[in-house]
Amino acid sequence: MRREMSLLTAALLIGVAGCARRAAPGGPVQLLFATLTDAHAVAIFRADASGDARPLATIHEAPSDLPVDASVDLHGEVFIANANGTIKIYDGRNYHYERTREIGGPHTGMAHLTGMAVDVAGDIFVADQGARPGQAHIAWFAASLNGNIMPARQIMGPHTGLTAPGGIAIDKAGETFVVDRAGNRVLIFAADAAGDAAPIAMITDGLNQPRRVFVDDDLNVYVTNRRDDSVAVFVADGPLRWSLNARITSPAMRRPDGVTADSAGRIAVAAPNAVLFFAANANGSSAPKRSLQGPYAMNPTALLIR
Repeated sequence: MRREMSLLTAALLIGVAGCARRAAPGGPVQLLFATLTDAHAVAIFRADASGDARPLATIHEAPSDLPVDASVDLHGEVFIANANGTIKIYDGRNYHYERTREIGGPHTGMAHLTGMAVDVAGDIFVADQGARPGQAHIAWFAASLNGNIMPARQIMGPHTGLTAPGGIAIDKAGETFVVDRAGNRVLIFAADAAGDAAPIAMITDGLNQPRRVFVDDDLNVYVTNRRDDSVAVFVADGPLRWSLNARITSPAMRRPDGVTADSAGRIAVAAPNAVLFFAANANGSSAPKRSLQGPYAMNPTALLIR
């Protein structure tokens, strides 16, 4: 019952969020948030952009920052996670953003961030490699907080199975999906998991040096594989069970990193110097339907469409 109510509540929130975020001159539009680690920036494009399209906005981090992921909440705030253990939050109108908050400092416990997900309420989930071996963890920070604060809860310890976390995603019920790169798997934790909690499920089939994970509203799971240059797509076939449904490869898709999907199920993949877009039903060797290179050389890492 808890899960069913959570799903219903989240679905309503996501519907409202979609209306709030997509409102723009000329009609509804989804946005693509591309983390450009090498450029110390996050570029925001229309999700239907292609070719040398210019971004609607670019948020530049400090030269000392190294962005690894970006997300957005119900109110349109943009969150940028940096590898050095800081999260910077930006807000604005008409694609003009200013930094309003920053989370960082020794009390946060953040040392080496590898991924981040933000739910519609603005709660922040981060995957952290830790400062030393054995300190890999997931941390959760409540919405609207600022400064050198302690996380509301952490998932850390030998029973978690976390060894080398990578990308992270949250489903509609608040369950946490995190890539464990060294373990060659995706670990799934309960919405209220804390401490040395064991995962409630895991995905191992079809993974080959996984990098990042995305979960859509239908609980389909997308994972990029670095070793065989592929995207594995899993469909839910029962409570906390997923089966491999497709494996997408392409000559254009080398060393894929970020992955996301739009509201129609079209799949976006971060590849060197481009974002590649594949059909929702793509499988096997596939040509991208379009690609986005941007007006300047960019090497996208994490991706998110909202």
